[in-house]
Amino acid sequence: MNPEGSFIDRLIEMVTVLVLGLATVGTAWCGYQAAQWNGAQSTATSTSTDQRVEASRLFGVATQKVSYDSSMIAQYAQAVQAKNTQLVAFYRATLIREEVLPVIDEWEATIRAGGTPTPLIDDRSYLDAQLGPYRAATAKADASSKEALRAGEVSHDYVINTILLAVALFFSGVTSSFRFRPARLLLVLSAIATVAVAAVNLADLPIA
Repeated sequence: MNPEGSFIDRLIEMVTVLVLGLATVGTAWCGYQAAQWNGAQSTATSTSTDQRVEASRLFGVATQKVSYDSSMIAQYAQAVQAKNTQLVAFYRATLIREEVLPVIDEWEATIRAGGTPTPLIDDRSYLDAQLGPYRAATAKADASSKEALRAGEVSHDYVINTILLAVALFFSGVTSSFRFRPARLLLVLSAIATVAVAAVNLADLPIA
């Protein structure tokens, strides 16, 4: 019996068992992480959908406000033109929204100074105030969409590593089926290389 050959065979068996253990634990870990990141992707996608629905609602509210303000300002201007002070006071106190009053005051000051006021639809500060909530909701929805995309990518990477580790398990598992030592060595080395590649990939992946 060749003692050196027996030592090499035992070494191959020990390394095979070690690789089997690492690959088994790694496969379970990657499967768990893939499931966690899938869940994170679903949650982020659902959040993004809800936020986009809310953004659509806020956009509708904003357009209704702009339409209402435009109508009220037109009627207010007619009352001012007719010098109907009671109707002007009624519009200001009852019908015109409080946040629009500074815009009207600015317009009146501009007209008294001989200038031309900026049309409501071109007033950036006014439009920003009306569309601000919609834009904020849209930004949140976009952020949630990016989060969902990132979670999906991470989950995919974990699945890829699960496949790599499954390949390592295969190489390690069939090693004992061969009596030809070079074939066993090749299988063990292939399993080690596959586990190493998976380990390098896992080092760069976030943990859920």
